[in-house]
Amino acid sequence: PIRSTVHMDDSGRPITKQQLLEPFVIPNLVGFSVATFLPGQIMMPPHSHETMHELFYVVQGKGIFQIEGENIELFPGKFLHIAPTEKHGIWVPEAFDGPLRMVVTGVAVDEKKVA
Repeated sequence: PIRSTVHMDDSGRPITKQQLLEPFVIPNLVGFSVATFLPGQIMMPPHSHETMHELFYVVQGKGIFQIEGENIELFPGKFLHIAPTEKHGIWVPEAFDGPLRMVVTGVAVDEKKVA
């Protein structure tokens, strides 16, 4: 099923995801999903996770990922690994055509709650 995430853009539109595997069904695996960002959606300012590696694979569309202040262009086939404590954010400029879809998963690296 496709669900809204807690992340909303300035217009109140949620970033959505299709949750394919629920978080922690497999120990330390923080789920497996396909996230969808619409043109104009922003997940900024950058944030970080103390105890989680995040993995992103772009399957459709374009966007921009910021990691530690560096902007990285997203396009189909692009893979990104975000290590714990790396500050990151993402946005899809309004001028871009169509949604950005990415496979997203994460791995918790210790017993602390993922933050």
